[in-house]
Amino acid sequence: MVKRYWYAVVLMVMLPISGALQAAEKAVIGPVARLSVVEAEMTFLARIDTGASKTSIHAENMKVVGGKLDDWDDNIGKPIRFDTANEAGTKVTIEAEIADVLHIRNSQGSEDRYVVWLHVGEPGKERRVLVTLKERGPMTYKLLIGRNWLAGEYLVDVELPDEK
Repeated sequence: MVKRYWYAVVLMVMLPISGALQAAEKAVIGPVARLSVVEAEMTFLARIDTGASKTSIHAENMKVVGGKLDDWDDNIGKPIRFDTANEAGTKVTIEAEIADVLHIRNSQGSEDRYVVWLHVGEPGKERRVLVTLKERGPMTYKLLIGRNWLAGEYLVDVELPDEK
């Protein structure tokens, strides 16, 4: 009984310290950051969205190489070519392999989206992450950063000023 008590006391003391050490190891990012997408060879003003599970990039004129755009599951593993643009209107074409298809539900309803691997991050510190392809033309931010990119690496401080 006494051993269990001391074990509980040690845990109560150590857990906050452990959490603080883990937090200290993470970089801090604001609600808007300038991030690079290696495959696009350019930067984007990206919105950091802790409510989004996956990162998403603006994609238009999507064409599956060797497949039909709406043969969703049959296209996994095939290359997809799409145009993207950053907030300045700079356009590029990217080709990446389709890694998955996700059925996304949001406030506008639901839709299927292709998922590809892209290298995204602070310039020079990019890392490979799954990114959904979405027509984000009318939206201010052409790159939306989700929890899959943030997890284990970043803490979001909403009081930091937006990057330009």
